[in-house]
Amino acid sequence: MEEKLKRRLTELERRHNSGQISRRDFLRSATLLGLTFGAVELLAACGLQPSEIKPFDPLETLYGVEYVTVTPDGGIRAVPAGTTAEAASEVIARKQIEWYCRGCGQRFRTFEDLKKHAAAEHAWRLPETKSVAQPTYSKYVVGVDRFDEKNTVFSRTAWDTEYQALVQEFRAKAPVDEWDRKEGRAMTAGAIYVDATAGTLHPDYYGYFGHVHGAGGLYDWDDPVSPERFPIPDPAWMTTRLKDMARFYGADLVGITKVDERWVYSHYFERVTGEYGKLEIPYKYAIVMGIEMDWQGIKASPGPEASAATALAYSKMAILSSSLAKYIRALGYPAIPCGNDSAQSIPLAIDAGLGELGRNGLMLSPEFGPRQRLCKVFTDLPLIPDQPIDFGLQSFCETCHACAAACPVDAIRWEDRTTEQTSISNRAGLLRWPVNVSRCYLFWQENGMDCSNCVAACPWALRSQRDWLEL
Repeated sequence: MEEKLKRRLTELERRHNSGQISRRDFLRSATLLGLTFGAVELLAACGLQPSEIKPFDPLETLYGVEYVTVTPDGGIRAVPAGTTAEAASEVIARKQIEWYCRGCGQRFRTFEDLKKHAAAEHAWRLPETKSVAQPTYSKYVVGVDRFDEKNTVFSRTAWDTEYQALVQEFRAKAPVDEWDRKEGRAMTAGAIYVDATAGTLHPDYYGYFGHVHGAGGLYDWDDPVSPERFPIPDPAWMTTRLKDMARFYGADLVGITKVDERWVYSHYFERVTGEYGKLEIPYKYAIVMGIEMDWQGIKASPGPEASAATALAYSKMAILSSSLAKYIRALGYPAIPCGNDSAQSIPLAIDAGLGELGRNGLMLSPEFGPRQRLCKVFTDLPLIPDQPIDFGLQSFCETCHACAAACPVDAIRWEDRTTEQTSISNRAGLLRWPVNVSRCYLFWQENGMDCSNCVAACPWALRSQRDWLEL
C-alpha cells in the first residue's frame, strides 16, 4: 500500500514539475491520497522549489555551466555542464543546491532526502474520511432549543451567586504563587496579550470571549462595509479564494456552512458589562476556522505551558477572524468576526465539515483531534457550503475512555450516552456524553490555571499516539 502511494505521489510530482497540473491541483490530489494539508504544502511549496544556498555563484548566470576554472594567466574558463568534479582539476566555484524544509527550517542535499524527512516528521496518515449528508450528531438530537449564553459556565461566574461562592472556595486552594506559577502566568499573559488588549477595547476585557457591543477592537461588528460591492458570478471560485485567504491569515482548518439557527445563542450575555439581550444573526453563512494548539505546550497540562498554548490560540483567533471579516467587508459584503461569542462554535464546525463530536465534548478533527481552537465569521458573501464528514469517531469514542481517565475531577462521562444534564450549563435535548463543566471549571480555580488533560490524552491529538489506530 505504501509503495502504491509513493508511486502515485511521484507521478503527481512529475506532472506538477512538467506543468501538466497546477500547484492547487497538486495539493488537492495529494490530500486525497491521505496526506495532511501541512505535509502537502511542504512538498509543493518547499520541495518543488529549489533554493540556491551559499556560496553564491554569479558565474552560473554568465556561463550557464556547473563548473568554472582559473586559467594560468588568471582568466576564467568555462567547463561544460556534465563534466565531473574529478575531471575539473581547478574548480573554484560549484553550484550548490539545497532543499529547505519550511516546516522546521532544516536543509537537505537532495529532494529525496527532503521527501523522506517531510513524510517522517511532518505528515501522518489521515483516517478514511467520507462526506455525509447530515452531521454524525444528527441521530443523537432528540429535540433542542436555542441555548442561552447566560447559562454557560463562564457566564455563571458573573451572576450565579451560588456558583460564585464555590469558585471563590476552590480558588483559595490554588498553589502558593511561587516562581513557576509567576512565570506561568507571565507566559499566559504574553500569549493572550493580543486578544486582551485589542480583541475588545473595553477596559475590563481580559481576553477569551470575543465581541462586546459598542466596545470596538478586533471583534468589532461596526466596521464599515465598502460601498463598492465586487460582483461574485461564481460562488465556487469565491469559496476557493476565501479558503485560501483564511489559510493566509492563519487558519489551519477552514469550512463553510449555512447557519443553523439552533446553534445561535437565543440571548447574548457579556461578562464584562453584564449586558443581556435577545440575539439574532441575520447572515446566511458561517465560515468556521480552526487554529492548531501547540502540542509541546498542550502535553504539559495542567501546567502553565498548556495554559499559554491555549491563550496563544485565542490571540490568533482574534487576528484571524477579524482579518477575514475585513477582507469580506472590503469586497462590499457584510461580515462579523466571532470568537466564543454569539453562537456555539463546535456544532457549526461539525456542520462545516471540520470534524465530529467526541466523548470529551469537543470537536475532533482528522488532522489534530481535539487540539484546535475554533472561531468563525458570519457573512452573506456568496459561497458554497461544505458537507459534514464521518471518519469513524462515534464508534471509536464509544470504546475509548482516554479522556475520561485523564480528567482529574472525573468530569467526563464513562458510561453510555445520555440526555441527562449535569447542570444548566449543558444543553438539553442531546443524546451524548455530557461533560460536567461546572466541576471542570472549579478544578481550574483549584489548579490556578486552566486544564487541557482531555485534549492531551486523546489518541487523535498527536501522530505518534495515532499510528496504531485501525478504524
